[in-house]
Amino acid sequence: MRTLYLRPSEVGATPFLNLSPVGEETGSPALRDWIREVLAAVPESESGAAIFWNDGKAWAVLPPFSIEEDRCADGTDVSGLEEVYERDVTVGVVLLRMGRYAIGVVRDKSLLASKTDTRHVKNRHRAGGSSQRRFMRSRDRLIRELYDEACAVTRRIFEPHLDTIDCVLTGGERQTINGFLKRCEFLEKSDLPVMKRLLAVERPSHKALEGIHREVWKSRVLVFDRAE
Repeated sequence: MRTLYLRPSEVGATPFLNLSPVGEETGSPALRDWIREVLAAVPESESGAAIFWNDGKAWAVLPPFSIEEDRCADGTDVSGLEEVYERDVTVGVVLLRMGRYAIGVVRDKSLLASKTDTRHVKNRHRAGGSSQRRFMRSRDRLIRELYDEACAVTRRIFEPHLDTIDCVLTGGERQTINGFLKRCEFLEKSDLPVMKRLLAVERPSHKALEGIHREVWKSRVLVFDRAE
């Protein structure tokens, strides 16, 4: 078994194949070529990757937070992942879907502060002509009001914890989240890093916030089988 840790900027790069034990000592040229293919197939990750492999299979672990050091090792070395999971991380969480939001600050499994609410947003209208245009103007206004209210609540919940929040994670539908981030001046002007990954949440609520730590700390695991 071999182990390779890559920082976010190095995911997808191959210079470490020249380093022992990833390089010449890895084995046959065919095995080294396969490892290159595995590295190229690992998707872009804002947290880096830990890659483990033997002669027939490879595993790529994309952790929830950043790997800090590029290194390779002989054997199964999980110390880099342990370091990630042992961190004391405080996260600002924004869960948002049309008509509903849940904002919170989470440390480990604890919900330090939160606010949830609903706001009516009309469903999409299928009619055409001037009626549809009036409907869309009204719907766009309601969406802006939802974004503005959620942004104001985000500021109110986050501000007492600005010195300790390490990053912001969002959850919901991607298009809705993108619209919110573009409109929320508080997050845009703050120094808080907003991570790209999206937390899985069906219904933003206080209950969702109470269990969101499981999504916050979730890793993604990819498995690669070597063709015979």
